[in-house]
Amino acid sequence: MKLSKVAIYLVVLAGLLAYVYFVEIRHKGQERAREEKAEKVIDLDKDKIVHIGLITADKGKIELEKPGDQWVMTVPARTKADGPAIETLLHSITEGKREKVIQEKDVDWKEFGLDAPEFTVELATKDKKTRIFFGAKNPSKTSYYVRVDDDPNLLLVADTLKNSVNKTAFDLRDKTVVSIAPEDVDRLVIEKDGKDTELKRESVDNWEMVKPRQLKVKKGLVDNSLKSITALKAKRIIDDPAKEGDEYGLAKPGASIVLAGPKLDQTLLLGKDVPGEEGKTPPLTPEKYAKVAGRDTVYVIDGRVVKDLKTEPDELRDRSLFAFAPTDIEKLELELDGTNWAASRGKDNKWGLEKPMKKEKIETWAISGLLWTMKDLEWQSIMTPVPDNLAPFHLDKPKLVASFWKKGEKDPIVFKAGWESPSAPATDTKDAEKPGEEKQASGEKKEGKQPPPTADEGDRVPPCVNATVQPHWEKAAIFVLDAAFIKRLRDDLKQLKEKEG
Repeated sequence: MKLSKVAIYLVVLAGLLAYVYFVEIRHKGQERAREEKAEKVIDLDKDKIVHIGLITADKGKIELEKPGDQWVMTVPARTKADGPAIETLLHSITEGKREKVIQEKDVDWKEFGLDAPEFTVELATKDKKTRIFFGAKNPSKTSYYVRVDDDPNLLLVADTLKNSVNKTAFDLRDKTVVSIAPEDVDRLVIEKDGKDTELKRESVDNWEMVKPRQLKVKKGLVDNSLKSITALKAKRIIDDPAKEGDEYGLAKPGASIVLAGPKLDQTLLLGKDVPGEEGKTPPLTPEKYAKVAGRDTVYVIDGRVVKDLKTEPDELRDRSLFAFAPTDIEKLELELDGTNWAASRGKDNKWGLEKPMKKEKIETWAISGLLWTMKDLEWQSIMTPVPDNLAPFHLDKPKLVASFWKKGEKDPIVFKAGWESPSAPATDTKDAEKPGEEKQASGEKKEGKQPPPTADEGDRVPPCVNATVQPHWEKAAIFVLDAAFIKRLRDDLKQLKEKEG
């Protein structure tokens, strides 16, 4: 008896659930979808549209076609279209909703500015074509009167709809100046101020300067330059520049940028500054005329892109002490303040300590922080060649020695740093090169008394220390470094000793 009641309750519950789903949820959902569809100005699938026409009484006609996956502009100029701008326009028009139906029949179209509309949108799929006519504004100036095709209904739509689709040809065309990706460039030549700077990619992560000097350059600076150049967008486009004279300064350009790679070579020519508009405050950096060699089109571009390009060897030179990534290191040894440290990475990728105490597992942060401290080091000045006598540079008995083994490599990268004790005479580094200049190594002693040593003199270092790194792309050099990293190393090692001890 009880089972029969339970079965009845279950049947009733199932019926209620079915009613809720089919009537309350599914049916009402379908009703809402139908209502939303009926509220739309047009009924077209955005992704199936292959033709757009924008017609204005004062600007003429703009036509765009989608023969394949990409949009192209065919009128007023035949050129690539701005894909994202087209997608935004189509979304606005296909999702646009009417505010209300003003009149359903016997409309005097002239009264609402629709006998000769000032703006018309044409949209077509492969099997359907639609036109939307925009007439006059309503008395409150917040909406427009609209008619769709030959439909007898007079609609009212928000002015934001018209504003979002009433675009110029410039708004909808591709404004990209050069068509090469940064990763496809393996040679960059910048001719600026009468000087040539040539950079060549040696590998994915390595760039070298070929002209005016042979040296390794900082990858990040080259990457930034390539991104700036390849991301250039025209602020104005001149499709039919004058053929006579040199109005834009491009017959004999003042500067040029060569982007060369295995797939494509392009040369950007840079001409005169664009004259400022009368009555307006000129920008700090004037815009420039530019063109791609072999093309007629002239672009107006932001002059700051050219001005900010790094070309001087001193600006571009890679001053890094190390080229390794901390994740590539599997073993390290370090001697500082009379204590030897040694750590290695196990097969589980976890670090273990071997010296000064044995610990199979230690916190990863302790070693990764130390490695990043060393990885981020950059030299302030460089001295070459390395003399036989290292004593004047305190490198005959270095106070810091660090060795790093990269995965799969037998020999380590060895770093040595030396500095004088606070009680010792200071080394005069007046003959050390200024950044970017190379001079003979020297080390003269300053005359005069130094302040007496203090109790913590073992922890003190001068503002700068001398260092060597082997192997290094700067052959046979002594580097002068900011000594602040010594304190960071000591702090990291102190925390490691306290935590693991």
